[in-house]
Amino acid sequence: MSSDLDKSKNKRAMAADPEEVEAKKRNPRREEGQEEEEKKESPALLPMPGGRRGCFIDPRWLTAKIAKDKLNAAKLAAPPPPVKIPTLEHFKPPTRFHTQALLPLRESGSKAALSAAKSLVGISSSLGCKPLKRCSGLLIDWDEESKTCVVLTTAHLIRTKDSPINIWLGGEEYTSNADVTVHLLDGTSEKGQLLYYQPHYDLAFVRVKVDHPIQLPSFSEEVTFAEEVLRLGRDNMLDLRITYGRAAYQNPDIDERYHYMYFDCADDDNDDEEYDSGGLVISLDGQIVGMFNISSSGSFIPSSILLSCVDLWKKYGKIRRPQLGMTFEAIKLLEPAHVDKIWRACNIDDGLVVQKVLKGSPADKFGIERGDIIECFNGEHISNTVELENRLMSICKGLPDNQNEVHVSVGVFHTLKKQRRIGELTVIVSDLGEVIPRGTHLLC
Repeated sequence: MSSDLDKSKNKRAMAADPEEVEAKKRNPRREEGQEEEEKKESPALLPMPGGRRGCFIDPRWLTAKIAKDKLNAAKLAAPPPPVKIPTLEHFKPPTRFHTQALLPLRESGSKAALSAAKSLVGISSSLGCKPLKRCSGLLIDWDEESKTCVVLTTAHLIRTKDSPINIWLGGEEYTSNADVTVHLLDGTSEKGQLLYYQPHYDLAFVRVKVDHPIQLPSFSEEVTFAEEVLRLGRDNMLDLRITYGRAAYQNPDIDERYHYMYFDCADDDNDDEEYDSGGLVISLDGQIVGMFNISSSGSFIPSSILLSCVDLWKKYGKIRRPQLGMTFEAIKLLEPAHVDKIWRACNIDDGLVVQKVLKGSPADKFGIERGDIIECFNGEHISNTVELENRLMSICKGLPDNQNEVHVSVGVFHTLKKQRRIGELTVIVSDLGEVIPRGTHLLC
């Protein structure tokens, strides 16, 4: 009798869950009530479909599998998404060019924009997994052997922090570790390699793989005041943005460099202007006259500056400029009544009025003060700050790479003393952003 009981106990032990047996071995004092609770929490196992004896499955697994099979079946049964045909697509342009106001420019403007747009791409950056900027860029060079192209764009692409007060006080930050992606015109995207960036001119050069030749852009170094121009950019879908305006010379705001011209557009109130940063400003014959640089004043870098920057970068791998330690306003760009007053007081109606002087700089040591007038630079008369910047850059085109200082001659009129002087300033040459902190001589 006892033998039969032992056999029955062995059978029950064999039928028990191995995990339960192992748990009993680890904790032989587990109460029977605890075991019952654990059995109640676990769902009852179901027999394995197919009739195999002794095989069971968890019903939760079976429910999940049935749901997954239904989802896969629904995907297979769903019709494929419709193919978009660009010629039949109901297209809404990001900006409108065919308006009643621009009717006289419709033919010439459309032709100019479509020609220049063949060199205009989209470009974006990210830091880690976080998107940084999305803007536009210009294809400027293509190497047939390596099948690569150089893209010229704005350094805003990799800027992580703006100057807290104004650009002349410094504080802006850039990262060379950003991941850059170039969005090509065929709809593909390629990883870009950041080659160089210049913080003073806010320019960046990026290399990208391009398998086929590109249409190189055509530049014009001449742009006249109030000339009709178009601003081009590409949005995040690569669609072309076209904005009409006029080119203008004006004295820069306190938070802007003085090598800019300005894009004047009364109707420019869209919120997607950032896409145009690094984009083109073109004449109505399709030639590039500048690169747009997003700012509160709608500034753009004129092509004379752009071409000098490209030449210097190709020759030296960097873009250096003499740092005068001064900021200026052009007399000719002031209100006519103000120009008249300066002429009556100083018998001068042209030149640059000094706005700031860096304390301890060669200009400061020479005695140049705020309010003085720079009439000539290296023996040539200067009418606006773009002219000055072009003269500064011309000095660096023949400069040896290891030379970090240059001598420049300035003709200055001291407004308080009513005295003219010519002096030679020895200034540093650098590719960093020029910083002129507070602490200037004030005009009494």
